[in-house]
Amino acid sequence: MSSEQPKKIKLNDGNFMPLLGLGTFHLKVASSNRSQEIIEEAIDAGYRHLDTAVSYQTEVDLGKAVHSKIQQGIVQRQDLFIVDKLWCKYFAPEDIPACLDKSLSDLHLDYVDLYLVHFPVGLQKVGEELFPMKDGKTLTTDFDYVDVWKGMEALKATGKVKSIGVSNFSVSQLERLLSVAKVPPVVNQVELHPYLVQSDLIKYCKSKNIALTAYCPFGSPDKPKEMHRGETDPGKLLEDPVVGKIAVKHKRTPAQVIPPLSRNNTSMVFCMSSNVESQGVLQVLLRYHIEQDIAVIPKCINNVQILENKKVFDFSLDEEDMTTLRSLNRGWRAAPFNEVKSHRFYPFK
Repeated sequence: MSSEQPKKIKLNDGNFMPLLGLGTFHLKVASSNRSQEIIEEAIDAGYRHLDTAVSYQTEVDLGKAVHSKIQQGIVQRQDLFIVDKLWCKYFAPEDIPACLDKSLSDLHLDYVDLYLVHFPVGLQKVGEELFPMKDGKTLTTDFDYVDVWKGMEALKATGKVKSIGVSNFSVSQLERLLSVAKVPPVVNQVELHPYLVQSDLIKYCKSKNIALTAYCPFGSPDKPKEMHRGETDPGKLLEDPVVGKIAVKHKRTPAQVIPPLSRNNTSMVFCMSSNVESQGVLQVLLRYHIEQDIAVIPKCINNVQILENKKVFDFSLDEEDMTTLRSLNRGWRAAPFNEVKSHRFYPFK
């Protein structure tokens, strides 16, 4: 693929989605509560695809950042591609539009460009808890994602969402959904990186003209220590020498490597890699997705990362590079959602 390829992809409903976006999962903690400032800096740097969710707790800050930049004349609303998600507590028919309306209110927007079903497993509504628990177990519901999709189709008809899609859906779940959907999903947002290649899912989505967005493109190196799973958790994709050698081959510039969050999850230390084989690994890992026409939404927590992560359209990976990166596959997930593993709609079986 040429490095001059378009920076947007056309979705199956005719709308266009930028290939590079800004992810905001865990951004408030990772940036020491600077998420609005980070999002504003990203917009200044040219990011137009902005991804949020109820569970990320960044909707208010994203809305403030967007309105600030509109007022400054940096962007117009139609320049931006804003993604939000239906949280799993709101799968009841009457809750689906209410969840969207609350998100639009928090964002201070009239519409979002893409609205996703965040996960196929429903959660019980227990107060303000995002992840309701009892006796150490996550409280789930038996709402069927096929019925939830009918509610999503109704939202699209209102004009409050321009496009609708899903997140964390498996091939079998997409097949079942497509068999009854009046409006097919335009996107499946899933975890993708060289440690989790998911070739079958990619092939299926492309065959059905469902675009993919990759989250955790770096293997989520900044997740809290308590979320690491010991020796079974590689968690060191950024330090993989195979990726480093490809970065050196393409003469990529040094990029910051994000170490794990401290135990109290409130501070983060940043260091510039001194190992030549680690230079540019972030750009290589991002370009890995761009090369496949897969959108990617890395999180940035300072201006250096914002600028570094944009350096993905001035070089290409060749087929040897792609084959080498895919060979690192080990089926490892940074976000396995094990808390709901026993549910019948758990997607990662």
